[in-house]
Amino acid sequence: MSTSKLSDTDLYIFEDAQPYAIDGGFKSECPPDKKVKTEDLFKFSRGRGDLQVSLVAACIAIFFLIFFWTQTGWGNRKLPDELGAYLGHQLGLIELDGRVTRLGRILKQSWVAPMLCLLVLVPAALWNFRSSLKEHQWRKRFLLPTNAYFELTKYVAALEFVAYFIGYTLLIPWLGYLVSTVLIGTLLPWRLGYRGRTWFMRSLMSSLAVVVVFRTFLQIKTPVSIWLYDQLPTALRGFMLTYF
Repeated sequence: MSTSKLSDTDLYIFEDAQPYAIDGGFKSECPPDKKVKTEDLFKFSRGRGDLQVSLVAACIAIFFLIFFWTQTGWGNRKLPDELGAYLGHQLGLIELDGRVTRLGRILKQSWVAPMLCLLVLVPAALWNFRSSLKEHQWRKRFLLPTNAYFELTKYVAALEFVAYFIGYTLLIPWLGYLVSTVLIGTLLPWRLGYRGRTWFMRSLMSSLAVVVVFRTFLQIKTPVSIWLYDQLPTALRGFMLTYF
């Protein structure tokens, strides 16, 4: 057989040494890398899963709007009969009874900040959902793909790492900041594919550095009662609670 007729798979002596199956071939789910341009960083385009995500965002905004009236102190507010004079006084525009107030006094009330947020969040979420729905209908009209199964599975898969973080916070009262951070700091790189002795040592040293910086030097607060530390002698327990 001439060298020119050799294919890439012919260079492997045994079939099990080949990097992929010959029959089906190899197909990556990752799109090929493209050169990043500065002007492309702020480009916005809607994908196939945009409608579902926009719907969830709109539902969250409406949920906050529904509970705004009972959860922000709006129902317990006391407004005088002369609402215009009250607002002018709260904003520092006019004086009442010879009293001078500073600009922005109304911002201290508990319902003002949530109301300002909702004034932006609700219209933006509904407008975004409207635009996403129009894009979805346009795709269906021109027979473009609208199935968002792949995109939605990626969002669901991300919940795995949310579970890791929740488990980490639940472990701290039992094992302490040191052990919990070392466990999560070595588990996550392994889960992401960074395996082997070298990557394990890098993950371990990085985790220990995080503990030393945030707990030993900055004295970030942790639970006072930790089950693992309670099993140690009194002097060692006090040292671990103070520095680790």
